[in-house]
Amino acid sequence: MKTAIQQTLHEGGITLYALLALAIAIYATLYGVWRHLAASRKLAFSDGASPAETHRQYAACELDEMAWVERRLPFLAILISTAPLLGLLGTVAGMLITFSGMASGSNAPLDTISTGISRALVTTQAGLVIAIPAAFLLALLKRRAETTHLEMQRQLHTQLAANSQPSLKTETLHLAN
Repeated sequence: MKTAIQQTLHEGGITLYALLALAIAIYATLYGVWRHLAASRKLAFSDGASPAETHRQYAACELDEMAWVERRLPFLAILISTAPLLGLLGTVAGMLITFSGMASGSNAPLDTISTGISRALVTTQAGLVIAIPAAFLLALLKRRAETTHLEMQRQLHTQLAANSQPSLKTETLHLAN
């Protein structure tokens, strides 16, 4: 006796296995980008001892870490948009099975027709179930990357201004004397 998951995988055919592999790739990449973004935030917002150190940390984070994140976002968008298309491919394959069964004559086995319809519906559903939450997560990641970039710039300017003010006060005192 097959479990519900085994039955669904069987009904979805090879396309459902491809969708499963795509889902793993999408969500593993989303997780990797999320972790990398968190590490970037940690690196960027660690306390620098001097303006030069602060600038170095920001530059390293901006050039390496944030660039890595931003390169993966378009790749993720492509992966996510592929899921419904792959589901549609499964729909077409299922409909071909259905029409093949119907074309075999008036005594077409209901098994063949129902298998085709099932494959069409299961793969369409799987493509949408994979893509919709992933699209929301991608939007959150993009927003988080933008926010991180803006926060890093703000912190850099704040620290540079704070670290340069004492030297201005000292120069003003020396000029006054």
